[in-house]
Amino acid sequence: MPGYWNTIFLVQAFIWLIVLFEWKRMKNISKADKITIAAILVLSAMMSFLKVENVPGPITLLHYIFGPLGKLME
Repeated sequence: MPGYWNTIFLVQAFIWLIVLFEWKRMKNISKADKITIAAILVLSAMMSFLKVENVPGPITLLHYIFGPLGKLME
């Protein structure tokens, strides 16, 4: 569990570093680009609170969705 909080703080630190270093460039870009960058950073911050190693992958999702269809096709 201690490593989990370290990951959260590290991601938050990287997000703040990105904002600090890109602040001057962000003043000159379009509003749509600003919204895109903000959305990516917010999603990154939210995902840092999830335990991603315990989340099933996309293959598991595909098996869940198409598994019954495959049984019908046989």
